[in-house]
Amino acid sequence: MARRWTLARPGLHPCIETGFADRVKIKIYNVAGEAVKEQTLTGGPNKSSPAYAYEWGWEGYIPSGVYYYTVETEKAGKKLKAKGKFAVVR
Repeated sequence: MARRWTLARPGLHPCIETGFADRVKIKIYNVAGEAVKEQTLTGGPNKSSPAYAYEWGWEGYIPSGVYYYTVETEKAGKKLKAKGKFAVVR
């Protein structure tokens, strides 16, 4: 299950702690509910300390604002979901 979403500072990438998963699907929406980004990660986690985490580089400019996200992980056919919100401030 997605335990934590670590927001990025300039030059860093968003990071999601999930444990091992076969697939991690990330969807991000603006406050109007419009999908602004979707990414599916496969394979093993990128980082293992202090917890297993998947790191992903969001390409392009991210405007300031409030965003909502859903994260769905799948391991051996079992799915877990998490959701939350974050802000981008420039």
